[in-house]
Amino acid sequence: MSEERRGKCVIAAVDLTPSARPIAARACELARCLGVEARIVHVLDEPEVVNPANEFALAGLEPEEFEEKELEAALTARRILESSLEGLVGQCAELEVLIGRPADKLERHAADHDALMIVAGQPHARFGSLVTHLARHAPCDVHIVRTAGA
Repeated sequence: MSEERRGKCVIAAVDLTPSARPIAARACELARCLGVEARIVHVLDEPEVVNPANEFALAGLEPEEFEEKELEAALTARRILESSLEGLVGQCAELEVLIGRPADKLERHAADHDALMIVAGQPHARFGSLVTHLARHAPCDVHIVRTAGA
């Protein structure tokens, strides 16, 4: 690895849908071409962790219970991704599951890891808010993989 590329990476921003595989595969391909590591990142949005039926649903939760729900959700997401990305996770890229606002977490993660590029998916039919945010605010290039979906 050249001195210029040391510490840099390509980040695959994936969700838990079948589109995760082509996004992760493209990130691995680009990382290999650039001579850097690939990282597969899934961000659990906090409402995914606890989906309250009403605004009082979280009132009875102790901080430890909320942390336990976060950990459980992160482990479930990790298992799903390890299964659907078999052959990529561990062999091509490291998998990380983060919790927070996806756009903000991905932007910060890219800055913290000196990313050269974020690879994200986008269906043909629409241009979503995550890709729009990353295209405007990411500290690196954004590569969009066209995925199936409405």
